[in-house]
Amino acid sequence: MYRKPDKKNWRGREDLIDGKDGLRWHQKIHITSINDSTIFPELKESQKGFALLGFCSDEGVRRNQGRLGAAEGATVLRSHLSNLPWHFEERVSLLDTGDIFCLGEFLEDAQEDLGEVIEKIVDNNYKTILLGGGHEIAYGHYLGIKKFVEKKNARLGIINFDAHFDMRETIDNKPSSGTPFLQIAKDLQKKNQSFNYFVLGIQRVSNTPKLFKTAEHWGVRHILSERLDFMFIDQIHKQLSDFMADVDYIYVTICLDVFSAAYAPGVSALNGLGIYPTIVADLIKFISQTGKVLAFDVAELNPKYDLDGRTARLASNLVFSYVDSCSMA
Repeated sequence: MYRKPDKKNWRGREDLIDGKDGLRWHQKIHITSINDSTIFPELKESQKGFALLGFCSDEGVRRNQGRLGAAEGATVLRSHLSNLPWHFEERVSLLDTGDIFCLGEFLEDAQEDLGEVIEKIVDNNYKTILLGGGHEIAYGHYLGIKKFVEKKNARLGIINFDAHFDMRETIDNKPSSGTPFLQIAKDLQKKNQSFNYFVLGIQRVSNTPKLFKTAEHWGVRHILSERLDFMFIDQIHKQLSDFMADVDYIYVTICLDVFSAAYAPGVSALNGLGIYPTIVADLIKFISQTGKVLAFDVAELNPKYDLDGRTARLASNLVFSYVDSCSMA
C-alpha cells in the first residue's frame, strides 16, 4: 500500500542569517505524491535527480527469524536526513515520494507495489534512494529496476554491502529478508540473463556452508569482512572495477548489519565483528564515480534497538555520501 509523503517528517535547524550557504536538506526537499501528474519536476541538463522512497516492512525479517522493528526505519531515517547540510547548490533535485508499506503478512504484494513505483521513478530519469525496512526491500527494488534495464537491453550489476549472502531458499514459496538475491538469480535465469552479484563484508560466522556453496554455484563474487579494510584498498578497487566494467547499470544496497555493533546497534541481526563505516563511505564514492549507479538503498535500520540513534546517523551519512558522490560524477 502507498502512503503519501508528509512535510512534517522534514524539520530541522534553520540558519537564516547564513542565507543559501546555511541551507539543509529539509529546506530543499520537494514533497511530491506518486499520484500527482507533476511528481517529477523536469531536470535541467546539469542536474541530478534523486527520489527518496520508504519501504515500511519487517515481515521479511519476521519470516527470517530476526528482530522486529525495521518497519519504522524510513520515518526515523528521514528525521536524520532532514538536518544534513545542503552542499549541492542547484546540481541536485531531491524528492520525497512517500512510502510503500506492508499490510500484515502480505509482503509479496508490497514488493510488487514497490516495483511499480520504482519503475515510474527511473523512467523519469531520477535515481532511487530507498529507505528500509528489512532487506526484503532488495527484491522489490529489483522488480522496478529490471523493467528499466530490460527496456535498455542492458546488463545490471548488484553490489551489496552485507554480512550475509541473503541467498536462502524460500520456505513454502514465501520470501524473506534472507532470500532476495536468490530470487533475483532465479528470475534472471528464466530470462537467460546473467546474474551479476558482488557482496562485500561477508562473514563466515554469519553464513552456513550451504550458503557459501549456493553463492559459488551462482558465480557470486565476495570479499570477506576481514579483507574489507583500507590495507587492501587497491585490491578491492581492482575487483570492483573488473565487476563494474562488465555491467551497464549498478544497484547498490547496504544492509546495516554489515557494520560492527559499536556503530550499528539498531539492526535486525546484530553484528559482533562487523566492518568500519569509513571503508564503505569510500567505496560508495568509488562506485558512484562510474556514473553507472541507478539505484541505492539502506536496509535493516531498526530504531527499536538503536542506542543514541547511532545506526540512523550512520545510515544518513551513507545516503549523504551517495548523493554527494553522484552529484560530482
